Amino acid sequence: MAGRSVQDVLGTLSILDRISQIDLPGTSLQRLLGWSISSFATPTVSGAVVDHDLRSGQYDIFDVTRKPATGRVPGTAMSRQKPQKVGYVRFTIPRSAEVIPLTDEDMRQRRGIGENLGLTRNGMSYIEEQEMYLAQRFANIIEFQAAAMLRGSYTFDQNGDDLEHRFTGGEVTVDFQVPSGNKDQLNMLGAGDIIGASWATASTDIPLHLININAAMIQLTGQGLAHVICRGQTWNNVINNTAVKAQAGTSSTPFETINRVSAGEFTARLRALPWITWHIVDYGLEVWDGSSHTFTRLLEDDHVSFLPEPNSSWLEYIRGGEDVTEGENGPKSFQYGFYPFAYNTFDPSGVALAAVFNGIPSLKRPKAIAYGDVTP
Repeated sequence: MAGRSVQDVLGTLSILDRISQIDLPGTSLQRLLGWSISSFATPTVSGAVVDHDLRSGQYDIFDVTRKPATGRVPGTAMSRQKPQKVGYVRFTIPRSAEVIPLTDEDMRQRRGIGENLGLTRNGMSYIEEQEMYLAQRFANIIEFQAAAMLRGSYTFDQNGDDLEHRFTGGEVTVDFQVPSGNKDQLNMLGAGDIIGASWATASTDIPLHLININAAMIQLTGQGLAHVICRGQTWNNVINNTAVKAQAGTSSTPFETINRVSAGEFTARLRALPWITWHIVDYGLEVWDGSSHTFTRLLEDDHVSFLPEPNSSWLEYIRGGEDVTEGENGPKSFQYGFYPFAYNTFDPSGVALAAVFNGIPSLKRPKAIAYGDVTP
């Protein structure tokens, strides 16, 4: 490590390369949806992501049809059909921008004696830790947005120059247009609540609830249930459920597989319904509550999120862009999404580690998401 300069380590390409390799904790929702900060930190972005030059705009909502094509007698004219109705959602892309000053005085304490132009292993580790810290903060924004979309909306307050994100109660609301029938007890088809009994009661037929949610999603969107996201207490209720255990068999565990993803999050599959992947998420974020930042779980107590396999037919992430000048007299360029960089500073002498981020989810088929209260 010794001999590498601060400028070498903090070059934009070096930062992008290291951040793209970081496995950050508490990012399971964005990884599931294909929106990880690591992929946003690379020039070529994979997954359902579209770039947008303007700060505001709109995206289309386009429902599938369940009607078959019209049959016609041979030799007759084609049956004329009206175009499918297209709705839209207006959006304003939120912006995040932060800078961390790193002074030469502080960095010098982490260099070896006589190595004024190079970094020791401790100096390198210090910079990498600061990069991870900055990347985690921006990843937390994406994770918050993912959780908010699964809930159906989020809000924010303007506090001076800061935009304070919160799940409810803010001045401005970002509404993803999830139908009311896809919330609470999930009257998704207008024929009655699918979740008609509490999952905390062992005799509740949870497998039947899941099968009915799957059927409703197929009717509404053409895509079936593939993922369930819940808290640990809910998962405990599920694996102790009488019907779940009975369908697994008396000699087997209720779950077929269970894998720890990172601290506070793991995935599993039930033997009763192995085609569904469960994501057990108990972590949270420090979210603005109107007066201070308070630790808040990403999923509300006793709530569960249900969704199909993520793909671009119903879900995308819109990356906004902005002009970035990397320090005084530094290079200027237009950058989309997440862009970290560093530049020299003076008084005191040092470098600044900075990043900007512009992006917002777009839910093109709001009926594809259900957010249910499983303890009515």
